[in-house]
Amino acid sequence: MSPKAKSLARILGFVLGLGLLASAIFVISRSAPTLDQLRGVISRIDAWLVVGAVVATLGTLVGATGMFYALVRHFGRIGFFEMGRLIAASSVLNYLPMQPGLVGRIVHQEVVNGIPMRKSVLSIVEAAVICAVTIIWLALAIVAIHWTTSRALGGVVAALPVLCGFAYAMPNQVGWGRYFEAIFWRWIDLVSWTIRYAVVFAVIGVELSPESAATAACIAGVANMVPFLGNGLGVREWAVGLAGPVLAIWPADTGLAAELLNRVLDLAIIVPLGLCAMPGIATRVRSAAAKRESRIER
Repeated sequence: MSPKAKSLARILGFVLGLGLLASAIFVISRSAPTLDQLRGVISRIDAWLVVGAVVATLGTLVGATGMFYALVRHFGRIGFFEMGRLIAASSVLNYLPMQPGLVGRIVHQEVVNGIPMRKSVLSIVEAAVICAVTIIWLALAIVAIHWTTSRALGGVVAALPVLCGFAYAMPNQVGWGRYFEAIFWRWIDLVSWTIRYAVVFAVIGVELSPESAATAACIAGVANMVPFLGNGLGVREWAVGLAGPVLAIWPADTGLAAELLNRVLDLAIIVPLGLCAMPGIATRVRSAAAKRESRIER
């Protein structure tokens, strides 16, 4: 696909995402029972649910940060918290039509951290594969529970990726070790998404089983991977909403409302963190670029 075609696809994706998001809000606004649930939630919000939502949302940021940090840290000079700032800022910018967050992160890693552009691009492909593999693995754990009616077996299957954390002890992390490390962090991300869904559904009065919350996390993970739609805008709302009746887990209106609450968490927590990180990121890029130019002139 040519650059012009990609740009057009991203613009169309942004417009489509906004349209889907607006339609989800419209459907909820026309659902009196769901609105009554939300009003009741606002009037008697549970402080512990708020804390759980905030911690789980930060957990998704930590998991995504760790995954990309594991994939690129051997090829340049970058710290974990620096990668966290880049991921947060990138998440904010990826809401825009041209999704400049991805490009900005690649440029920063090359100019500031000395990470070759090809390695950054490769890490994005690797991350996509890891995301797909972990979603499939979590889905297998859910299937194991339903087929065997044994939550213990599903729990064992779901716990296995945690063992990838032992990759830290491997002597050659530049090879396969960094993939195991990335899988470990991606699993933290998926578990955090699972907790987020358990919390947002609980907020509107629906108690999900662990496997149902994990199902919602899998659906969201797939929606977030849809190309040309930054952060699964609009698609995630409808995917979670429509999957409920199909799987006989939650009503469509309830799923839409829960996912909209999830979107609010992103806007209330991740976006402010990204906006706060942007000035420092821009300053470091300008400073590193200026130093590089001065060395070239000499």
